[in-house]
Amino acid sequence: MTTTSPLTKSSALTNHPHRTILKTFFLWKFFLLLIAVGSTLVNDRAYDTSADLLLIGDDEPLSVNDGNGVAELVRNFGKRLVTRFNSWDAIYFVSAAKRGYVYEQEWAFGTGLVASVRGVLGALQTLGLPLPNSPTALAEAVTAVLLSNISHLLASLVLYHLTLLLPLSSCISSPQKQRKLALLTSVLFIFSPAGLFLSAPYAESSCALFSFLGWWFYARSCLSDGASSTFGHDGKVGSSSLTLKGDLNVLLAGLSFGIATLFRTNGILNGLPFAWEVLTIFSVFITSGGKIPLLKTLRRLIALLLGGIFVAMGSIVPQTVAWMRYCPSGSLWLLNKFLSSSSGGGGVEVSETSDVSGSGGYGASGVGAGVSADGGALEGLVAREEAREWCAAVVPSIYTFVQEHYWNVGFLRYWTLPNIPLFLLAAPMLTILVKSGLDQLRQRPQQLTANSVEKNNKSPATASGTTSSSAAPDPSSSGSVKSDPEPTTTPAQQRMQILIHSAAAEQVLLAVLAVSTYHVQIITRISSGYPLWYWWLAQQLLNDGDDGDQEKKKKKKLGRGIVVFMVMYAAIQGVLFTSFLPPA
Repeated sequence: MTTTSPLTKSSALTNHPHRTILKTFFLWKFFLLLIAVGSTLVNDRAYDTSADLLLIGDDEPLSVNDGNGVAELVRNFGKRLVTRFNSWDAIYFVSAAKRGYVYEQEWAFGTGLVASVRGVLGALQTLGLPLPNSPTALAEAVTAVLLSNISHLLASLVLYHLTLLLPLSSCISSPQKQRKLALLTSVLFIFSPAGLFLSAPYAESSCALFSFLGWWFYARSCLSDGASSTFGHDGKVGSSSLTLKGDLNVLLAGLSFGIATLFRTNGILNGLPFAWEVLTIFSVFITSGGKIPLLKTLRRLIALLLGGIFVAMGSIVPQTVAWMRYCPSGSLWLLNKFLSSSSGGGGVEVSETSDVSGSGGYGASGVGAGVSADGGALEGLVAREEAREWCAAVVPSIYTFVQEHYWNVGFLRYWTLPNIPLFLLAAPMLTILVKSGLDQLRQRPQQLTANSVEKNNKSPATASGTTSSSAAPDPSSSGSVKSDPEPTTTPAQQRMQILIHSAAAEQVLLAVLAVSTYHVQIITRISSGYPLWYWWLAQQLLNDGDDGDQEKKKKKKLGRGIVVFMVMYAAIQGVLFTSFLPPA
């Protein structure tokens, strides 16, 4: 009789990481599905019937026990189960995917998932695949569920490969530990306390996918710069290695972060590494007395600025579309500019007081109250409706207005006595975010040599043969490392440190915003798209601290306690979510 040692079993898991991630993912999803099925069987009549009306309609039976024959019972139960995944805010995403954004409050929900569902169904129709022609949104709901689950799986795979690239403290000495850390990080993301929110028609899993992909591109940009340049404390700069490939990866990172922001507005926090690196470059420029390669540095600054703009566009574009739709003065102004430029200055005149054809304009505010045209044929194209109050804001944002007007979201507005239980419920996740972020920000930046950066990013087969924990000096330095007592860092090392510290800083900022401004209970699900706390937790579990044995045991015990919390919270939350019970 043969037995498998824990070490051998661990090696088998890390040698086939994708297979391990897939198995873990499907087992976890099956567990959550059983919770949803059990909730539906126990109480098939949800307290809120909005999802029933949207996905099934008035003519369908409202009980899983209705129907003639096994096939119809299964079909009805399947519909009931889909409606359970469409609890709470999911109906906003699904209804907008069915017929577009109609009501003002729907603009609080990101356009990314809505556009994705409409795009998938449109592509299927183009391919000639038969789709149900129904007034209900069942097809949109099923598509949204599939997209959320696929995004969750892809995000876990991207997070694995992202972690392999980063010089985290536990990865430097051993490639095997690095692969183990990457695999454990991915598994922890699968077990995220966001639970069914990563399976339901919500934007969290898609936002996480493109956020992790953005971090991966950013890490690739750092590695593309190599490790041939040195930035010393004396301001001397060696040969530059700011590569065009690095600039391209910066742009791709910004594009990915921008798409993440389309799904969830808090994705805009991913713009922090771009701003941080721009400030770092200016700081190096000043301290070096301008002794840096100007052309390559300027090219990198342009790439960083464009990347930051891409991130912001994920929020600006939907706001602009809403502004064009709901703000008559804004629409007429753009129309006037377009016609003026195309007709040599004729165009449309927008005034504040004129009365056209007896029209009273757009309301008492006088904003865009009248319109006249050269030929008098454009008046009928202008909708006679009052401009919303947010249209006149200094920075018009329908998202901010809707959140404040319909959900009372704002600074300290959630600080009421009835909401104390929600703050207590969010406290564990807030504590994890803040502690992991501050631990990383307080950590002393690691001085990595070129060889150690390269070693950490070899393929597993090659890296497994590298067992030395100390790296050789940089050949390009020609022995200068030994003679120069002052520490030096390469651009790649500096940028990696910026990336990791940015991930920590935005995590702490998210926690502060959740406590001060958001409906605090959502922190458990929106934190799923921030990678640093997974890295921190994986390190606690792997017992890779530099302290004594007793301290290591405490860290590992803390890590195990957090994992128990994650699994228990996701399970309980799954029961509550599918029963349409708070919190959501």
